Amino acid sequence: MSKSVLVFDTPKNCYDCPFGTEYCGNLEYEGRCELADCLDYDAILMTEEHYDCESKSRPDWCPLMDLPEKDNGDYPANTFDAGFAEWWNQCIDEITGEVK
Repeated sequence: MSKSVLVFDTPKNCYDCPFGTEYCGNLEYEGRCELADCLDYDAILMTEEHYDCESKSRPDWCPLMDLPEKDNGDYPANTFDAGFAEWWNQCIDEITGEVK
């Protein structure tokens, strides 16, 4: 099966995430991660610690992954490492839409 990548600004918490939804449970509102549910994760319910609008973190089981950083290494010209760094950075630019 082919793979896809969805690129958007990584939210700081579940409240700001487009995949985070809130619904009324038996006694109170509960946060649910729709993406984790679609990916068949065991954990899909978010605690108030992560679903509060003032939260500064996501749960450890969050399925979102940050893109790797660009390689800013200083390598001698005409070496494999220099070529790899250039290729790596071009890939990151392509994914983020920053192709020049």
